[in-house]
Amino acid sequence: MTINLDKKHSRFPILRYLILALFLWNLPAFLLTYTNSSISSLISYLSYVLLIVFVIVNGKSGNNKGMLLLGLSYFLISGLINQQYMPDFRFFLVIVIKYFIVIWGGYEVLKRTNKVEMWWFLIIGALSILGNMFLFNDPKADYGRYSGFYLDPNNGGLICLMGFSTSFFLPKAYKIIGKIAFTLLGIFTLSRTFVITWILINILSIKLSVKNIKMLAIGFGILTSLLIYNEFLPVKNPRLEQISASLSGNESKAKGIDKDSRWHTWSRYYDALQSKPILGNGYQSFLGSGIAPPVGVHNTYLLIWGEGGIIPILIFLIYLMWLFSKSYIIFKSKPHLLMMLLGLSLFLMTNHNFLTSNYSLFILMWIHVEIKKDLSFNNKPTELRQD
Repeated sequence: MTINLDKKHSRFPILRYLILALFLWNLPAFLLTYTNSSISSLISYLSYVLLIVFVIVNGKSGNNKGMLLLGLSYFLISGLINQQYMPDFRFFLVIVIKYFIVIWGGYEVLKRTNKVEMWWFLIIGALSILGNMFLFNDPKADYGRYSGFYLDPNNGGLICLMGFSTSFFLPKAYKIIGKIAFTLLGIFTLSRTFVITWILINILSIKLSVKNIKMLAIGFGILTSLLIYNEFLPVKNPRLEQISASLSGNESKAKGIDKDSRWHTWSRYYDALQSKPILGNGYQSFLGSGIAPPVGVHNTYLLIWGEGGIIPILIFLIYLMWLFSKSYIIFKSKPHLLMMLLGLSLFLMTNHNFLTSNYSLFILMWIHVEIKKDLSFNNKPTELRQD
């Protein structure tokens, strides 16, 4: 069954919203942490069933070929060539099936999701960071760092970056509220990746209008306020102390900021990468229980290359370069796509769970869908174009 590529709506929109909530809010993993494995497993499997049902009801209109090729090459090579670090094969098979359901079914859900809807799901996901502060604070988390539904401050920072970027392409009310809210919530994660990427996105936004420099001042104002507030706390936040010391030039206190440097983490895996650059070292070899325990590689690019070899990483890089080239061409009309892609690409340098992180996969596929929509629109005869 095939549907029109320009069709904007889907049957049973409530089903689409439910799927977006389950995947973009990371609810199965969140429930696993704060409830129990039985509830989490039930919700997890339900989310994949709903994706299949959605496609059955609405039909197929295409596929994200880049992500399908990536998954096929990565799982085939890493899972079959070297099985030294392979978990139970049934577990591996479940991971593979879930990935392809997300790419196959998620494409149809996201094709029918507009920018305002995406913004709302991102802002609700980001607001869960406030819930993390007041309602369900994880006692195992770093003191003063919050992540909401996403269970890791860097992941929460990614959602804030994606929402912040989307705000640039929305009506004025959304734009102002979104920029400030996502900035504040992102700073609450105290993610260094968030801060650095947020600065780069704002610098990029100056290309649209020099007035956007105001956001840099607002962001630094918020961060400065937190640093001052931290000085009056009975137990100071270590990350804020490090940031403050770094800004003031106090090297003895600032040196802790490099304690868990990603550069050091990546270097643990360089020898393994160099020893098997063509076919890789096998599935899960670059995770904490693999070649260099107990810390995983914390880099998606190194993980794909190190576990699956040269073919999947080339596919992924070529795919990203295609997205970057197209989003750059349409930057003036849809600036949020290049901003989101920049933020996600930098995030992947600090995270190794991308292939099993459904909200990250959804975000990347939505960027792809929005680029394809713009290309399809521009390729139509002028008389057939619609706003």
